[in-house]
Amino acid sequence: MTLLRIDGLSAAYGPVPALRNVGLSLGEGETLGVVGANGAGKSTLTLAIAGIVRPSSGDIFFDGMSLAGLLPETIARLGVALVPEGRHIFEGLTVEENLLIGLNGAVGRQARRDALERIYDAFPILRQRRTGFGTRLSGGEQQQLAIARALLMNPRLLILDEPSLGLAPIMVDKVYKILRDLRQQGVALLLVEQNPARIAEVADRTVVLANGAVRLSGASADVLSSDLLSRAYLGAEEHEVCA
Repeated sequence: MTLLRIDGLSAAYGPVPALRNVGLSLGEGETLGVVGANGAGKSTLTLAIAGIVRPSSGDIFFDGMSLAGLLPETIARLGVALVPEGRHIFEGLTVEENLLIGLNGAVGRQARRDALERIYDAFPILRQRRTGFGTRLSGGEQQQLAIARALLMNPRLLILDEPSLGLAPIMVDKVYKILRDLRQQGVALLLVEQNPARIAEVADRTVVLANGAVRLSGASADVLSSDLLSRAYLGAEEHEVCA
């Protein structure tokens, strides 16, 4: 069953186009990788799905419902959670206070306590650090906090923008283990990365963006092993599709 469908999506920042007629789909429980160089339009795509950037044309459908014109908080309540590039940990708040921001749907005290316990079981380091400031965590720990905060929204679709950016290899391994676990639990993932090297570990399919347009798409193994990848990555190929 198709969970997310994007049709003819274009977006711009003033006169500068960021997305050009992008189309893609994502099924229930599927992981879709999106790769591309800096400036390819990857972050704009995530922000458009989350309702933060308004498209100039095209439409985004989530579970058959158009997201056009909906506020970001409304889209989040529908089941779309975004872990943005840079993680956006709130200054001056403890780890637990950062987590509580993701719990606005669980209003009862017991519901909050139960939800936090589930997160602390899944992310033990956050339990250890819960009373410390979130911005004092290491980069990998902050990434775990950002993912955990998004998961407290009980999303059907989790969007992650550059989750490995700036992390030491050992922390990238930990983050990708979390993603593999989420995939096994049936959470649909849209995973954006500049470096495609790790995508094949979790993504069923991969899309390559260049200059705001889809240049290559197909099964991850096919896309990432294709000799068209380097040219598509640099924007030299127009909409090549792997079988």
